[in-house]
Amino acid sequence: MLVFNHKEFFWKRTILMLLIAFLLIPAGQAQRRVSGTNIHYEEGDWISYSNTRYVNSLAIGTQYVYFATTGGITRYDIFQSRWNFPFTTSNGLPSNNILTVAFDVGTSHLWCATTEAVCYYNPGSRRWRTLYYDELGMSGGPVTSIGFSEHQIWLVTAEGQTFVASKSDMEFIKETLRTSEDNKDSIIWFGEKGFVPLTLPQFFLPDGIIFFPGPDRTYLQDFKLRQFDFSYYAVDPWQTLWFGTRGWGAGNANMRTQNMRLLPFGLIGQDVHALASDGSGLWIGGVQHSDPIKGITYWDQKHNTWKYFEARYLTRMRSDDVTSIAPDGRYVWFGTLDGLVCYTRSKNQWYSYTVFDGLSDNYIYDVIVDSQSVWIATEDGLDRIDKHSIDKGAPIIEHITNPADKVTVFDIELDRQQLWAGTNYGIYFYDTVKRIGGYYRGPNGPGARIVTAVSANNDQVWFGTLTGVEVYDRVHRVWKGPPERRFATNLPVITIKATDKAVWVGTEQAVYKYDKQRRTWRLFTTEDGLLDNTVQAILPAGDYVWFGTPKGLTRFYWNAPYRID
Repeated sequence: MLVFNHKEFFWKRTILMLLIAFLLIPAGQAQRRVSGTNIHYEEGDWISYSNTRYVNSLAIGTQYVYFATTGGITRYDIFQSRWNFPFTTSNGLPSNNILTVAFDVGTSHLWCATTEAVCYYNPGSRRWRTLYYDELGMSGGPVTSIGFSEHQIWLVTAEGQTFVASKSDMEFIKETLRTSEDNKDSIIWFGEKGFVPLTLPQFFLPDGIIFFPGPDRTYLQDFKLRQFDFSYYAVDPWQTLWFGTRGWGAGNANMRTQNMRLLPFGLIGQDVHALASDGSGLWIGGVQHSDPIKGITYWDQKHNTWKYFEARYLTRMRSDDVTSIAPDGRYVWFGTLDGLVCYTRSKNQWYSYTVFDGLSDNYIYDVIVDSQSVWIATEDGLDRIDKHSIDKGAPIIEHITNPADKVTVFDIELDRQQLWAGTNYGIYFYDTVKRIGGYYRGPNGPGARIVTAVSANNDQVWFGTLTGVEVYDRVHRVWKGPPERRFATNLPVITIKATDKAVWVGTEQAVYKYDKQRRTWRLFTTEDGLLDNTVQAILPAGDYVWFGTPKGLTRFYWNAPYRID
């Protein structure tokens, strides 16, 4: 019997969809540039977080210390001693790889440079504006230094060319002897020209971290013997040293007491496949393919602190390539590419379960919990673990689907006593009380087509397929068909979440919102504020909704009272 190879199928389908999308995009649209902040939104409507562990430079402002990272501009409030949300492409930047950041005390404007443009932020309007090098007539590589004098702005490129503009008109011209009216000694530089080497003392750090100062190389070493070079540092008027590293983010040190501390912020890895809230914070996981440092991120939102868990250094944590997360009181369950992982919060201990413990397969797509069971969707069937057996230390794993079916279960959803599953054979439903189930084979709905995502809300169950969505009215037991088909997507659905007011559908090219009251579809892309058009995780949170993408995590204030989408 021919067995459906979903991995090969999804790989071929992805290549085909990307090729079609590339061919259909007009040339002008493919090269569309970001001119600055999207004027249809207010600051805070779109906020994104990514991997900001790699710092290129920093600038000390009047309220914040700004760090130029490969994941945007991070901002640490000097007086409140806490991180504020970062500036990213969601706020209007052309790229998240920020090479240089600078703060103009005279205007309070924040400047930055990327590989293709310089940008500045006006705190009055709360808007970013982008100035592309070619449009300014600039050459000589990206800007590596930004300087300010009383009336002028100075830019120096990687090849040493200097451009200057008046703060009043922002018209940059190449510097000559006749265009320089300000005394160059009065220029305050940031970036490469603003770096002042210092002879640093031997700072002290907690948790077995060692600081190694040196004339040629300054770095930190953790207890795992990993080394992280200093990339930039500067001292503020209060004798605090602020620094950035290559791989460990930012930190500061008191030059008087010689105590140093790290300031963790952002995701350990930028790919976000799974999101879950435990009431106090967010658990964030993904599949990191190339970064040597990877793991699971926990963001304690009450205290605004970030913590990371790396399988490589944790006993009995088999994998941190996460596909799904299910917090459950003192436990947190993680579906991974190599088994089911459980974290016991009170004991700070990790456990892993694999085929050797009875799982149908180690490749897990989804995990959910109820009061009595842990339900696991695997590459080779649907499993259940009795939670009482876990407490006794001898987990009992039961196969819900017939092992002979060799069914791949992509997504599962609990709806009262009914469990719905999206599989490569269509819909599988299971009564958790009567302990019976089967495959849907009716003429309506998705039939035996592949179902990739499931979400239940009130009387409706929404199903995502390779060609869009289907809706089932479970009270009247009728299929309602794709709502407002003329607005619906025909793209393969990655994930779907239904709420009382809206249904969110994640695809490879956008996230779609179906407004239940207006019965209309609206799509959102990177032009609105997404970090990436591929949305692979969705977490509704009241008036907000979180999106997980291959480039990071985005929060959208979708139900803002001052805006109608």
